[in-house]
Amino acid sequence: MIKKTLLFILVCLIVIASGPRAVFAESAGAATVKTLSLDEAIKLALDHYSDLKLSNWKAAENDAQLSYITAVKKKLEDKNVTAASSLLSVSFNDFLKSIPNYDQLSDEDKAGVQQSITLQIMINTSINQWIQAQTVSQNSYNQELKNSQLIEYSDQLRSLESNQTLSRLEIQKSEALVRYDTIQKYYQLCSSQMNIEYQQKDKQYWDTQADDALALYNAGLLPKKDLEAAQVKAQQQETAIERDSGSLKAQKELFKQELGLSAFSEIIFSPPSLPAIPKPGSFSTVIGIENNLELKEQDAKVKLAEDNYDAVLPSDTELKNYYHVLWSSQLAQRTILQQQLELKLADYKKEANDLCQRSIQLIEDYSRYEQALQDIRTLNSKGLASLAEVDKTVQQLNQSNQQMDSLKYEYLIFLEKMNLAVKGVVI
Repeated sequence: MIKKTLLFILVCLIVIASGPRAVFAESAGAATVKTLSLDEAIKLALDHYSDLKLSNWKAAENDAQLSYITAVKKKLEDKNVTAASSLLSVSFNDFLKSIPNYDQLSDEDKAGVQQSITLQIMINTSINQWIQAQTVSQNSYNQELKNSQLIEYSDQLRSLESNQTLSRLEIQKSEALVRYDTIQKYYQLCSSQMNIEYQQKDKQYWDTQADDALALYNAGLLPKKDLEAAQVKAQQQETAIERDSGSLKAQKELFKQELGLSAFSEIIFSPPSLPAIPKPGSFSTVIGIENNLELKEQDAKVKLAEDNYDAVLPSDTELKNYYHVLWSSQLAQRTILQQQLELKLADYKKEANDLCQRSIQLIEDYSRYEQALQDIRTLNSKGLASLAEVDKTVQQLNQSNQQMDSLKYEYLIFLEKMNLAVKGVVI
């Protein structure tokens, strides 16, 4: 009896000690799983995209340089580069005041002093003329140097201001592309996960077919080659699921790294509500290009070329002609870019129509399979159709539904592509 009591206590202690550890292990495992919404994925992508970070730093460097050159130019504009001349005295009275006891000198001595003063004034006058000429020359040089430096600073500022505009447009474009890329990948991963779930339903059908074939074979009602064909089909379906599951896992791992979520062992997506695809022509694909960021970038280049041309003096013919060619080239590039963008946008209409037409065809196929399923079940209830025929029709309906849902994901991505174009980026 004592042994039994001790054994009972020991078991209780083991259960108490092991219980919390099991719960903790489950909690630790659960902590490595991350449920990821689309909005959070976009935020993480914007925070972790390295090229976007580099673009922001490049813009910051350009802004700092622009601020510095602006301050240096303002300081130079306010600087007085004119030097005043320091002339020798040419005043007779000033020289007399410098001679002590002049009034006490004899007339003869005074005459000698006056003659010396007159000679010194002539010498100083000549020296002063030379000093003034040197001062005028130096002031002219200083002003020319100042003007030259101001022109250089003005040239730098035009280029920096243009770069500032281009950097900000590049950041805006990069952010829009990161958002689109993240949404596209998120939807594609959700679609891949959905397709695997549909494949698993197909696997149930093929496994049933293989089991039924084995039963018929064992009963002597089915040739071995038909049994092997059914088993191969079931194995192929399992292999396809393993292959696609492996591919999905690899894509998820890459997506986790891009978002900075490598610490999590698994991420779970929140699939979007799949919309109905409208009929052809029922929604507009017309997008204006006036807000296109590439065009705005090109406009900034055109403006810089025009400003550079205007800054050159008409007398500098060769440089003027050079900048005129650059300006004309940028204008021509803008025209070509606009034509290319208009062609891409026009192709959106064809893409939208293709999606709508495919949707119509899939809806028709689904309705046909749905009616076929009703018919085959009616026949089965009357003993005129087998369960295998019913299962086959169910599988066809399942595949049709999968194709329709996959197309809806394509449609969602197309809508994001349209939204990207509205924000000024055409791909």
